Amino acid sequence: MRIAIFDNLANSAYVQAKVLHRLGHPVDLVLDPLDRYVMSDPRWDDLDLELPTDQLTEPVLPHCEQPGWIRRQPGTLVVSDSAPAGRLEHAVRNLCKAVGLGGPARLALRQAGWRGAWMAADRAWVVRTLSEYDCVIAYGMGPVWAALAGVPCLAETWGGDITMLPFYDTGDWEGHETVALPGPPRELAAQAKLQRMGYRHAGRILLTDPRFVPFAERLGVAEKCVHLGFIVDVEKYCPQPEAELRELLLGGSDGLIVFVPSRQDWYWKGSDRLFRGFARAAEVHQDAVLVCAGWGADLDRSRRLITDLGISERVRLLPSAMSKERLRRYYCAADVVADQFTVGSYGGSALEAMSCARPLLISLERDRFDGRFPSFPPVMNVSEPDEIADALTRLFDDSRLRATLGAQAREWVIANHGPRLAQSVMDLCHEVVGENAARRHTAKR
Repeated sequence: MRIAIFDNLANSAYVQAKVLHRLGHPVDLVLDPLDRYVMSDPRWDDLDLELPTDQLTEPVLPHCEQPGWIRRQPGTLVVSDSAPAGRLEHAVRNLCKAVGLGGPARLALRQAGWRGAWMAADRAWVVRTLSEYDCVIAYGMGPVWAALAGVPCLAETWGGDITMLPFYDTGDWEGHETVALPGPPRELAAQAKLQRMGYRHAGRILLTDPRFVPFAERLGVAEKCVHLGFIVDVEKYCPQPEAELRELLLGGSDGLIVFVPSRQDWYWKGSDRLFRGFARAAEVHQDAVLVCAGWGADLDRSRRLITDLGISERVRLLPSAMSKERLRRYYCAADVVADQFTVGSYGGSALEAMSCARPLLISLERDRFDGRFPSFPPVMNVSEPDEIADALTRLFDDSRLRATLGAQAREWVIANHGPRLAQSVMDLCHEVVGENAARRHTAKR
């Protein structure tokens, strides 16, 4: 069976493909030619480097050897076209693509009007490429392109693709009270209609976070949802010494490091809560250092808060975005990792830190995890500044607690987000293909 994984936001698909290849499943990774963000480039997962945050779109990355099973639209390997096409030229080109697509473009037109057909034409190479496969594991809007290609698919969710995108035309996407529409309303409304079609087409919808369940129920697709978390490359993310990096971050002192991979965002990450909690814990532990990603929507607010709290000398706001290999080094150099304190669930960064055997501070809603795993994730489950301060104080005071919690975290990730999970995805692919074949056979009788 030929299987493709489409869309590589945060390199989740690339990681999944690597793990599947190790298990003997020769899947292909099909990249979205319109996604030029650096964190969607497989090289970002392998290279050890940093980039200024104003260079994350259309980046020029150094060459590195990449697997032959990565498929890119010709002409998109390094950077985009040297000059953007004019509107008229783009329109003519897209019209020709839409005519060439035929049935898929007409289906998109029926579902979402001319804007839907336009989007299908923009992804003409993707639709044709996915049609070569027996099954597609589809992230983001991948279920749409798989539906237009007429290929069975598993829709694997990462967040906004199920909590926001399908509801852009109904006005009640996740966070709509605070988060504005990220683009033109009519274009986003067309995307929403296409996304709902994609989910209807999908044979299974893999919910990587229990907080997605209410959104699946609103879409009327809960009966084909499967709870299946993010797949972590536990071979890459493992405890390793990083003495030189520790010395650099501590300035030669013998203190403790709290590392925060999450961007500066008070709504989605609760960055302000962490600063307040760290400030209280650091009153006693004056050798502790807080190392944070120095980018995000609330970077300026965070800088002002750090100054107001009087912890400027104790906080390192890193000026650049880190590749995944560089990020792994920071996990391993840290004594404690802190993620988010508002959402109630975890993402890839939290699991990667746990896989590196680091104690994790995070806010998790227990009701979401009951019955989903044999045991609750072994983390410091905190949300408010006082709770964060107390947890940090305990971890700063007790090296044995740090080691024990870190070891338990790695064991839990291996058991619940390791190779076993990847094999489950392959089993679901076979189920979906079999069910699709049975439906076609019945329809022909």
